[in-house]
Parts: sequence; structure tokens; C-alpha cells
Amino acid sequence: MTFEEIYQSSKIILTEGALVERLKSEFNAEMDDWINHAGFIYTHPESLESLYRQYIKIGQKFDLPIMIMTPTRKVNFESLNSSSFNGKNLFDDSCTFLNRIKKSYNKYSEKILVGGLLGCKGDAYSGEKVLGIKDAYLFHRQQTTQFTEKNIDFLFAGIMPEMNETIGMARAMAETNIPYIISFMLKKDGCLMDGTILSKAIEIIDKEVFPSPICYMTNCIHPTNLIHGIIQEKNRNSQFLERFKGIQSNTSILTPAELNNCNILQQDDLKKIIREMCFLKNEFNFKIFGGCCGTNDKFIKSLTEKITSTVHDNV
Repeated sequence: MTFEEIYQSSKIILTEGALVERLKSEFNAEMDDWINHAGFIYTHPESLESLYRQYIKIGQKFDLPIMIMTPTRKVNFESLNSSSFNGKNLFDDSCTFLNRIKKSYNKYSEKILVGGLLGCKGDAYSGEKVLGIKDAYLFHRQQTTQFTEKNIDFLFAGIMPEMNETIGMARAMAETNIPYIISFMLKKDGCLMDGTILSKAIEIIDKEVFPSPICYMTNCIHPTNLIHGIIQEKNRNSQFLERFKGIQSNTSILTPAELNNCNILQQDDLKKIIREMCFLKNEFNFKIFGGCCGTNDKFIKSLTEKITSTVHDNV
């Protein structure tokens, strides 16, 4: 089945949980200043693979599709050239790395969806406009073209904070003919970091980019903050909110600005977070669920148990 067919036919799709924070805390791994953990496919492949496999094992246990993504959110032609991995074909090698893992699962491998992960050039935790739409398209096209003719199922733009770069990214992704998802960085008021209302952002991209994303979602946000944002009249009454389908939750109630300046991992009550993610499924028809900072395989397992057994829970 294609990515679109799996997406349309599935009530629940999992994603991976945290990678970067776990590599730091569990393996004492140091991140590259420019590309974060992307080079670990060369320097710490066993550690990185063990985390991916923990998440895949949960999807396999519950026989659910799971989206796993290349560790390349901070990789672009500028950051790669500045890193200690200059000259490496990180996009190609990351796809090979994940596909080798995928193929080891035999029949279940059909439900392991390998994605090419991309991110903004600027600071994901601010609304600063660092690129115009055309410049963003030209900049990100240099990355999206690296994923064409690779054996991947989808593209994923992670925690996009403002509209210019998001539109340019979407246009570059759309050109590849690979299914893609846009995931926003959102504030508690239901807006992107630049103040664009979530539902309006979805409307703009759907009307200006063809083919449009498979869906939209958010990552690096506590579900309490997300719920507060999407129940605002400006979002809840919009038909475009129906295109908003997933969350990779972090475990901190802090705002994006507070998180960006916090050196201590924050963790709220995990049972509450899981209840609220079930609420998002039941109330807003979310279908993609996973984790970000503060989560691990135990969290993803508990979330999956809850969301597959009691889909009508209320917060």
C-alpha cells in the first residue's frame, strides 16, 4: 500500500518518540553544533538504531503503521558544509540507514513508513522571518531534491514557525511528487510563532500549493496548550481545522520561548498528557500520534495502549 492509502485507511498511525534528548540523557552523546544528531548514523549507529527499533517494536506489537523519520531536521546545504560531516551525503545515507532497519521486519515492514525530515532555516522557536517565500522555496529545494528517487514513503516538515518559509517549503516538497506533511510550531493561542492563525495557515497552503499536504499536524507542544489553541473560535469554527490530524507531544507545559531558553528537561504528568491526546482523537479526529522532548518508548507504549483501548475517553 502507498503512504496515502495507509493514511486514508488507518484510524491510528504512530510516530517515533524523542531521539535527541534520549541520546543525550541515556548515551551521553554530544550533538553537532550545526546538524544536531544527524551524523550519528556514522558515529553512533547502534545507539540511534536501538531507539528507532524500540518505537518500531511498539507499532509491531499493536499492528499499527508507524512513521519513522531521518534525523535530518537541521540538515541543509549550509549547515552540512559547516559541520564536521561536510562532504557526506547525509540525506541518501539516512534513507539507506532507515530502510535497512525497515527491511529487517519482514511482513510488518509494510507498515513501517520511512520519511525524509526537513526543518526551517531559522529558529523554530521564534517567529522571525528569515526568508521570503521565493527564497525559502529555492533554499529548501536544495534539500527536497535530495530525497527524490530515494526509497522513502513521505516527506515531513517539522515544527515550522512562520508562513513565508512554510509556503516555500511546501512548494519545494510538492514538486517532488512525494506525499508530504507540514507540522507547525504553535503557541497556546492557536497561532504559529509569527501570529498566523493555524486554520488560516492551513487555508493558505491548501489554496496556494499543489499538490497540497496529505495533512497538517504539530510537534514539540504539550497537548494542554494545543487544546487551548484549537478550541479558540478562530480555529474551531474553521472547516480547515479538519485537515489538522496529528501531534508529536512534548511533556512540558512551557511556551516555545520558555522551552528554547530552558536547559532542564521539563516533564508534566504523563497520564494527563495521554488522556489529552485521547481527547484530541475523539474530539478532533486526530489519527497521528507520537512524542517529542521528554518522551520515550515507555510513553509511546502507554499512549498506544490507551488510545487503542479507550477511544472515547474524555479529558
